[in-house]
Amino acid sequence: MTPLKVTRSQLKKKAIIDAAMQEFQEKGFQHASMDNIAHIAGVSKRTVYNHFTSKELLFDEIASEMVNMLCMFENFKYEKNKPIKPQLKRLVEAEIKLLKSKEVMAGTKVFIREALNNPALVSSTMEKLDQYTYPINTWFVDACTDGVIKSNHPEFVSEQFVAVIKGFYFWPQMLHCSPFPDDQKQQLVIDMVVDMIIKQYVD
Repeated sequence: MTPLKVTRSQLKKKAIIDAAMQEFQEKGFQHASMDNIAHIAGVSKRTVYNHFTSKELLFDEIASEMVNMLCMFENFKYEKNKPIKPQLKRLVEAEIKLLKSKEVMAGTKVFIREALNNPALVSSTMEKLDQYTYPINTWFVDACTDGVIKSNHPEFVSEQFVAVIKGFYFWPQMLHCSPFPDDQKQQLVIDMVVDMIIKQYVD
């Protein structure tokens, strides 16, 4: 399949979005400047307004990209009659990969900041998030339906699974600017999360 050619307009739009993310991170939405976004993106202010007629629409575009990114979790489908431990291990590795991405970390910082300062601005983003069914939730629903994961509340198991991972790969970095665990500690985290699920819901 021939890859789709990216147009100049699409490249400029991407540059504007990246510049806006930087501007929102550094100054917050209220103090962010469309003039400065244009400067960072290396385009004219008119070009910025041709793509986004307001700062609110630009923020909403970033929010939409963030939602799509969170929902692009590597789609590991539950494999019936296959060993559960390797499947859980792949799920943990994929979640860590997602949480470690610069885009997710940067976008989350922006939204947490605005959720505190301007809740109305991020309300539509939260509504979009509520509308999505995450692939990781689907995996746990299918595993519970098959009777391998023994719980009547697969969404709760999924939330517990992700929450434990975030204790090492999200909140320490978000709140304390801590480095991500090294490869050795990452393997310990993977094993710990997998063993937790198996001991609590499989054995």
